[in-house]
Amino acid sequence: MVTGFWGYISAGVAIAIALLIIGIALAVLKALFDGTISLRYLIAEPADPHAQAVAQAGNEPHLRPPETPKASMSRFQLLIFTFVIAGVYLVLCLESGTLVQIPENVILLLGVSGGTYAASKGIKAAGESRKAAPAAAPAAVPPPPATPDQPAA
Repeated sequence: MVTGFWGYISAGVAIAIALLIIGIALAVLKALFDGTISLRYLIAEPADPHAQAVAQAGNEPHLRPPETPKASMSRFQLLIFTFVIAGVYLVLCLESGTLVQIPENVILLLGVSGGTYAASKGIKAAGESRKAAPAAAPAAVPPPPATPDQPAA
């Protein structure tokens, strides 16, 4: 029960924040249904941009077909763990009628899942930077030392 001046102020602020979040959620849902936001490759790693540029430019189409994004297990794991943990937490909160404390092991599991995703992004970025770095030019071989001229006989 809301009582007093500050109780009404806090209730009004809470309602305003809830309406703002609902408005943002409705805008995102509208964009999803309109096709403005595409979820086609939600859990996929992006395709190689160089291969896409070559394929779109029409250069060597027979040598390099355009790449399609490939599924990412780390993104899928992060998505599933996040939804499972959020769903279980929501059910527990609704059953008890109050906010329940999240066990540390669950937070750790979610952190490991996020860390797996971050590590996969780091490994992919390191591989791409290694591919992009030009190969070191071989060291120039110095010419053989000059031989002294033979005196004429």
